[in-house]
Amino acid sequence: MHLHLPKPLHGWRAFVGEVGIIVIGVLIALGAEQVVEQIRWENEVRTARAELKGEMRHADGVFAFRIAAKPCIARRLDAIDALVERAAKHAPVPRVGRLIPDIGNALNDNIWETRRASQTLAHFGDDELSLLGLYYLQLGNIRFFIGEEARDWGVIEVIEGDPSRLGPEDIAGIRVAIQHARFDNRLIADIGSDERRG
Repeated sequence: MHLHLPKPLHGWRAFVGEVGIIVIGVLIALGAEQVVEQIRWENEVRTARAELKGEMRHADGVFAFRIAAKPCIARRLDAIDALVERAAKHAPVPRVGRLIPDIGNALNDNIWETRRASQTLAHFGDDELSLLGLYYLQLGNIRFFIGEEARDWGVIEVIEGDPSRLGPEDIAGIRVAIQHARFDNRLIADIGSDERRG
């Protein structure tokens, strides 16, 4: 077995040369690491962009449904309001079946939140990120109003069955819930329409 011992440096010039080689090697390694990291983030952003488009397509479908359903839900609320007013006057009212309309599928922002937590969104361009942020802010608003609307319909459904059994407190609560549901219906459709245009 033959061992090679390092040779001693011969002066400052040789020392500077060795240090220079080390520094250049470190700089090349750091540069290569940055290139690899940049490529990784570009792939992450590309994947996230595609996933977000899919999530937004689903939400746009919900918005389109709510825009189309707005007049139908409004007519149903008008018919329920007329029934409540008849019951309030103790006029004969027919039995009422299931009232709650289809108010749309659930909206979610799971991909947005996952990508935000993984820091992928920090690698999007400022303008794109700003537009996405506004979109998802409005998505959260619509989700809130859909939740409020569902609570309103939960109060309204008290009328199901025999409306003549309702007392003054029931009727007062249903009247308020009808007004809230009308507001929510208009607001959800209007925000959804804005989101689809944007």
